[in-house]
Amino acid sequence: MLRRACLALLAVTVLAGCGDDEPTPATSVPSAQPSVSAEASPSAGVSPTPSPSPAINFTVDGAGPYTIGANLEALKSGGVLDKIATGAETCPANTTATGTDVWKDIQLQFRPDGVLYLVVNRSKTIPTPSGARLGMTLAAVSSIYGSLGKELNGGAAYLVTTTSGRGILFDLDQNKKVFAMIAGDAAYLKSSYEGGTDFC
Repeated sequence: MLRRACLALLAVTVLAGCGDDEPTPATSVPSAQPSVSAEASPSAGVSPTPSPSPAINFTVDGAGPYTIGANLEALKSGGVLDKIATGAETCPANTTATGTDVWKDIQLQFRPDGVLYLVVNRSKTIPTPSGARLGMTLAAVSSIYGSLGKELNGGAAYLVTTTSGRGILFDLDQNKKVFAMIAGDAAYLKSSYEGGTDFC
């Protein structure tokens, strides 16, 4: 009886391995599976791309999340502010702060109503979209912006004004090199700089 059972098992095993029709679908199904997963993995590779980080540059509108007109409380709740202080010796009613991470050398000025009105770039690694950066000479900056720019106070600063009415003030040291860039309303930047009002 044991011998019959062994023979029956052997017959089933041989029959299962001998048919040509059944293994073909079995091999075609696994080959279909990798092609599906191969299509899925490129689409998975595409999904990280939709999160492009904002360009690391400084514009007339500010830098990164720090755009002119942004709200102090919103930026606070977003966790993107550092060194928040109110009541400084200059502009005591205003609040100042700095950015975080790559924006740590960006300084911010908020009016008493919490509106961001001034963004100052003191980072050597954050240029303007046109390529102007800290350390450049007045001649180099003026060659980039041409008729958009104008020297202030006998070349102590250089103001670039855009059609939006906003601008960047390039503050220059005694060697006519940029040591800070200030973004804000161009007319306000001009009047404040020429009047020496500390941008309050």
